[in-house]
Amino acid sequence: MTFAWEEKDSPEEKCRGEPGTSGNEAALPQPSRALAGVSGESVRGETFLRRVDGWFGRLDGVLDRLIPESLNPLARTGAIANTAFLIAAFTGVFLLFWYSPSVHYAYDSLESLRTDSPLGQLMRSLHRYSSDACMLFVVLHIVRVLVARKFTGARSLAWVTGVFILGVLLVIGWTGYWLVWDERAQQVALGAAKMFDVLPVFAEPLTRSFLVAEKVPSLFFFLVFFVHMLLPLAIAVMLWLHLARVSRPKLFTSLPLTAWILGTLVVLSLVFPAESAGRADLSVQPEGFGMDWWYLWPLVLTDRLGGGALWGLLFVGTLAFCAVPALMRKKAMTPEPARVDTDACQGCTLCSKDCPFDAIRMVARDKDGKGPKWQALVDADKCVSCGICTGACDSDAIAMPGFEALTEKQTVSEWVRAQKEKGEEPFLAYVCGESTDNLAINAVTGVSPALPGYRVRSVPCAGWVSAPLLEHALQEGASGILILGCRSGEARYREGADWLQARLDGKRKPIFRPRLADRKRVRFLRMTPASRDEVAAAATEFRREQSLATSPRKGRPAAWAVGILLAAGFALATWAGSEAPYVAPDGSPELIVSFRHSGELLEAERRFTEEELERLPPHMRTEFVSSGERVPVRMRVYLDGTLLVEQEYRPRGLRRDGPSTAMERIELPEGTHTLRVLINDTAHPDVWPHEWSGEVDFRSGDRRVLLFGDDDFGLY
Repeated sequence: MTFAWEEKDSPEEKCRGEPGTSGNEAALPQPSRALAGVSGESVRGETFLRRVDGWFGRLDGVLDRLIPESLNPLARTGAIANTAFLIAAFTGVFLLFWYSPSVHYAYDSLESLRTDSPLGQLMRSLHRYSSDACMLFVVLHIVRVLVARKFTGARSLAWVTGVFILGVLLVIGWTGYWLVWDERAQQVALGAAKMFDVLPVFAEPLTRSFLVAEKVPSLFFFLVFFVHMLLPLAIAVMLWLHLARVSRPKLFTSLPLTAWILGTLVVLSLVFPAESAGRADLSVQPEGFGMDWWYLWPLVLTDRLGGGALWGLLFVGTLAFCAVPALMRKKAMTPEPARVDTDACQGCTLCSKDCPFDAIRMVARDKDGKGPKWQALVDADKCVSCGICTGACDSDAIAMPGFEALTEKQTVSEWVRAQKEKGEEPFLAYVCGESTDNLAINAVTGVSPALPGYRVRSVPCAGWVSAPLLEHALQEGASGILILGCRSGEARYREGADWLQARLDGKRKPIFRPRLADRKRVRFLRMTPASRDEVAAAATEFRREQSLATSPRKGRPAAWAVGILLAAGFALATWAGSEAPYVAPDGSPELIVSFRHSGELLEAERRFTEEELERLPPHMRTEFVSSGERVPVRMRVYLDGTLLVEQEYRPRGLRRDGPSTAMERIELPEGTHTLRVLINDTAHPDVWPHEWSGEVDFRSGDRRVLLFGDDDFGLY
């Protein structure tokens, strides 16, 4: 990205002073003797996380040799997830031309696409696989953020909102499969109903709505459809919060990478078109089916646990994920935010423009009107202590504790002078803090076995290195300066290395001025854990003053082939996760006995007095005062003459004047059984006015439902 200003007297130009001076040396701390060390938050398990991050870095390094870094899918996980989500949203809208949001016609409307509408089938397959690809890259994005330790401090908001985005995505997928109304949808509906039955939301258990196909409410089915269509808007709002503390977010992929994603999904949709499972049959428990594990993995829990346990796991799991920034951060190691020397600040705005996390803004100077009109103000809650603002400031007015540019200039001057007195060539190396473990830098001596002959300084980010600092070091007599930065795709501090490269190339201010120092004596290299040997060789060659390209790259004659292989790999992962088998719990025969019925009214509590009757209108006069409370409804269930269930069901309502509701699940052995069910809705314990009996044949996986109502008592 290139920025250019045409004004001759812009604030940025006023900021530049004579090389090596700023006019405010006395206002900043004395030189630091620490030659290495990095300011950054430390987290628990950092050694393990760094090791895993190193594995990703090695994989990135391999891919960088084969394809352009800008096309590496592992370095654009968040943008690819957003792009896949957008494809799913568009294809979902197109599916409305064929889909019927009705419990009676939904399954057939989707099945007809396979034979009647190739375009509709393509839209359906694209909708499904783009949704799966979205979840795949969301998971990869979470893993990369976690192992890169980019979730503490100012970035905790992004982590927490990311947890809720993941939850909403799961609900979108959950409701989407519900709308197909196949065997998967059947288990999804029963699992969701089990959870909602625990909450005091519905007048009767929601599970009763999914006992028999004839009684599934179409209105509720349409409500699920409405929720599925509405939730993507919630994703948009949470994504805005997710990126609220990020400047210039890369929301979507570039055009070439978008074409790669879309082409991969289209090919996958044509080779493996999306299909429904068997039609939903509430009278049978599915033994197993191909399941989309990207979204339906909660079925493993809902098919085996009760509603209370499910809510408990959901609450504890959400709380644990949201608390990761607080639980894993070592508070004693929390870095300090950048500080502004207001006397030295020239109001040039460069630091606010370069900050990748929107942590700096320009405010009116609170002085006597003399000097610049604006000054920089750091928001400590947003600052992640990356030091990129230091590299953007050529008046040395902003710095982090322990990483002050003026202090570094003085330290460099002393070290260069000492090296020359010993007759040695002074070579400097500034290394991104993410590479310090890999290079084994000695924090006291500034020596690294991978960079022999260099005085090595570990910095939070390569973007911390400023053009004035480089000019000063070269003018003091440094023979050469090597800068090692990380890749830009999944960089810990996003844009720091990019800004440094642009400053060296004269494309972003403050630029490196070749008239003041020799640009050829500065070398900037991108480093991955896999490129340590290459970096060591490049550093040695640089010291020998051999000509090396700033970012050497070999030709990629087979880049297209690598792209095809990557596409095939991600397509295979997407498809495999969406069609993996699922084995339902033990399919023992099950009898469900359910009713929603009102018992008789209780006897009157007392008689009206003659005075009370006289005060009542003639049409309201009655002999008794009634409480309106109803008797509980009792039920007995016999199997082959043996009493299995004897239960009393109290009426609902605050005054106990509502209907009683029952739903008993009884597991039975296979075979033919004699059933007898008795219902008592009177106040007399020995009177059973409602009875059903008969012989029923139960096979493995059968689910038979016996419903009792005001005018119905039948087996389904």
